[in-house]
Amino acid sequence: MSPSIVYVVDDDPALRDSMKWLLESVGLSACIHSNATEFLTSWSDPGCPACLLLDVRMPGMGGLQAQSRLPEHGIEIPVVIITGHGDVPMAVAAMKSGAMDFIEKPFNDQVLLDCVHNALARDQERRESASRRENVADCFTSLTPREREVMELVVRGLPNKTIAEMLDVSRKTVEVHRAKVMDKMRAGSLSELIRMAMAVGLLGEYEQPQPR
Repeated sequence: MSPSIVYVVDDDPALRDSMKWLLESVGLSACIHSNATEFLTSWSDPGCPACLLLDVRMPGMGGLQAQSRLPEHGIEIPVVIITGHGDVPMAVAAMKSGAMDFIEKPFNDQVLLDCVHNALARDQERRESASRRENVADCFTSLTPREREVMELVVRGLPNKTIAEMLDVSRKTVEVHRAKVMDKMRAGSLSELIRMAMAVGLLGEYEQPQPR
């Protein structure tokens, strides 16, 4: 059984029950809500891949308004909009605001499941990326101030000799610091260290290391 969770927010009880049955029939957990306010107030990150199936038209808070309030509740999971044929322009607007996809009522079961699996895969990637960034940040915190200096100069493409002159230390000392940086950052190569430096802000995303 997959630990993934699909949140369903729709005011149509028959449709909610139908989607819950369909999702659970393929091993997914389904958490259903009859309105957006109920979903927002009860939200708690499940710590596993999740996505949200959100109806556009509902009494009270509609889907677009609910989508706009997701960030203030710390909700980052992918959103798939459920829409009637006449609401397609609203669904497109929702996608421009960050929704991943939309499906029209009445929808084919496989179309719904494909959208859900794609959304869950995206959320899994987001969570893994966030975990990697957190691990890199923890490793970076373990570096001494001098090791951080050496790391910054290394990822900018400076040779050991130049780094030694800039820091007024011996080349051997730079080599020792560099080895410790690679070990503490758990980097297997310079290219991996550069990606880590970008993750912690030592090197801008589009900043290129100097040529050797």
